[in-house]
Amino acid sequence: MSSIQFNKVIETNEQPKMMEVYLEQSWQNAFCYALACEEPERNHMKPKLMMAIISGSDSTLQSIKAAIDIGSDGLYFGFGKKGLTGYDFVRDFQISSDKGSYEKFPITINNNRKALAIVHDELLGNREYVISFEGDPAEDIRQVLGGGKYGLHILPEWKDTIYQALIKRGYLEEVELYFDKGLFPNGISLLKVNMEEEQADTLISELVKASELTFPREGTGSALESTDDLTTYMQGYVNDMVAKVSEEVNPTHNPMTDQSFKHFESYKRELFPVQAHVSTAIAKRLKEQKSLIIQGEMSTGKTTMLVALADAYYKEKQKEGYFACVLVPPSLTKKWPEEIKEIIPNAVVHVIDETKKLIQFHRDWTNSGRPKPTKPTFFVISFTIMRGDCANVPVVEFERIKTMHQVKHEAKPYRYGFYCPDCGKAHQVIESSTVQLNENGEEETVHHKRSMGPDEFGETRRLHNAQKPANAYCTECGSSLWTKKVPTRYSSFKEWAKHERKIVHAANDKNSKLVKHLQDSQPEMPKMVGRPRRIATIEYIRRKMNNFFDISLIDEIHELKAGNSAQGNSLGSLAAVSKKVVGGTGTLFGGKAEDVYYRAPCFSTSATA
Repeated sequence: MSSIQFNKVIETNEQPKMMEVYLEQSWQNAFCYALACEEPERNHMKPKLMMAIISGSDSTLQSIKAAIDIGSDGLYFGFGKKGLTGYDFVRDFQISSDKGSYEKFPITINNNRKALAIVHDELLGNREYVISFEGDPAEDIRQVLGGGKYGLHILPEWKDTIYQALIKRGYLEEVELYFDKGLFPNGISLLKVNMEEEQADTLISELVKASELTFPREGTGSALESTDDLTTYMQGYVNDMVAKVSEEVNPTHNPMTDQSFKHFESYKRELFPVQAHVSTAIAKRLKEQKSLIIQGEMSTGKTTMLVALADAYYKEKQKEGYFACVLVPPSLTKKWPEEIKEIIPNAVVHVIDETKKLIQFHRDWTNSGRPKPTKPTFFVISFTIMRGDCANVPVVEFERIKTMHQVKHEAKPYRYGFYCPDCGKAHQVIESSTVQLNENGEEETVHHKRSMGPDEFGETRRLHNAQKPANAYCTECGSSLWTKKVPTRYSSFKEWAKHERKIVHAANDKNSKLVKHLQDSQPEMPKMVGRPRRIATIEYIRRKMNNFFDISLIDEIHELKAGNSAQGNSLGSLAAVSKKVVGGTGTLFGGKAEDVYYRAPCFSTSATA
């Protein structure tokens, strides 16, 4: 006999369906508008929560969320008996939850009441379970069969036939659930799919052969019998696929009907038709979104297209001048200025091989009143110059300090660890974490910590726990435990102040020769291996040049995808302070998940030409 009994008592206004959480001698009740559970595998087990929609006070919702997150058995479904001051909860059955397996979505139900939808991860993926809210489960199954797991193109007119066939063969099982009919007039369906990819293929094939599924046009499919590989298939049916895509996709720029940008015809070196159309398409898309990527094979002229699209975009905006940052690999810093000049002869090109050149230009531009550019102005910067920064060193040292009493009694020192200079607390190592309910019934993450030992900090900066625990930021206040440091002329402030007093004395005596002599006789700037005296160009851009660049062009953008790398962070910072961003690459995807996993999230998909 099933342990799940949703309709044990008929629901009325006096007896609404409810959920209860009971933990550590305390309980909270919430109204329940929908609930789905999975039957337990053994008699002693409790039904597993799959989906619920509940409403109540904030403390009640927080308590139920916390109980579900920690994987509790203290959940109950039942109904409420209306009393003088509220509802007395009557339990129907007990529910269990999987630890850390649910997503929560705040929603609004009738009369603008706030509610919370709690959904198991197995329902969100549309793999083993499919949930339907619109009263048309056949359509939802059709969408699932067309997804990544099955990859079947199911025509809309086939959906009811396939739905019934799946139920008849036992591939589809309707899971009993509860829902409020007043809130969901079209009903809710929860379906469990018990079918592998091969079984789905076989089913569709058999239905087609039995003429239960018919195609809009008559065909036997015999032409596919001679197709043995994907290349042959693509060559034979590419026109049909292009026609199908053309019916469903409305591109921003259609090269078959739309003209490319007329200004391209004035270039000394005329663009190829494909280059002109791609540049035009990207320029059009930039009017609606901030960033795009051009993906093209080698020798397609990505450099030319990147320059041309920037010129086209601002010509369309009636602007003769603009500031453009060009971020390129070091090997291309010579090629890019030549390419820019060849396409736009009147362009001004600055090759930034030292950060101080960009700083000097920006200061002069600021001091002259920040004039708007009258010509296309490009700043070509290599990856290494953009990211090259001074060394990061720790600002903390391990402290082990005892009082005389502690020394005498061999007690633990009162200061033991790496102490943050901002909050004054010892940096901690988080050994484990648990989710608990506080006094207000709200979920709270409790960390079990200890002070970091002398051998755990290391010599490298770590954001996450690896072989050694993280040491980048203070666990207590979040302040950085590292700082940028360069060799200095004077080893201490005292030494520098001594030199300053001599300069001030000579200046007060108006002895300019002595001032010059003192300045020239200062110690030489020391040099240390691994401690360069420089600042990364991106640091100055990020802090001082927000919205200075009208557009940033990034060549070989795939080289900047590494997570938490200096180059990757440079790209993210540059994209954040630029008005428009366009990247170019010939290897956007190399066939592995790692090829796109760390790609900068600020970039959208490439434009359709």
